[in-house]
Amino acid sequence: MFKKQLDTELLPREAIVDDGPTVLVVDDDQEMRDSLQYALSSYNMQVTLCENATEALLAAMGGSFDFIITDYKMPGMDGIELVRRLRAQQPPLTVIIGMSGMSVGRVFLEAGANDFLLKPFVPYDLAMMIDGGDILA
Repeated sequence: MFKKQLDTELLPREAIVDDGPTVLVVDDDQEMRDSLQYALSSYNMQVTLCENATEALLAAMGGSFDFIITDYKMPGMDGIELVRRLRAQQPPLTVIIGMSGMSVGRVFLEAGANDFLLKPFVPYDLAMMIDGGDILA
């Protein structure tokens, strides 16, 4: 896995791998971001990490993602509002997955997410949702 540092502080760092799906991970928990980056990168996915919703909106404006995975509870804008704003600007083919330790799955879906994962979960399950196409079936 190779890491590329971006020249601007406004954009998140990226893990660059081959031509797998592009995934934006949004979570204020550094350990969760690192864990998901490691797991998803091992499945040949291109992972971009953001620690808050504002960074995620900037990243989404600057690039296109096949999948966006966002936490619910974050400082500032929460994951539900992020999903609403992303749905307004992202192509309809972008799959958005919400994740939380609380039962807010229905709220995520109503906001425009395609699916929801209840924390804690095994990163392998998320990778299989993406790689196996379970969400798109």
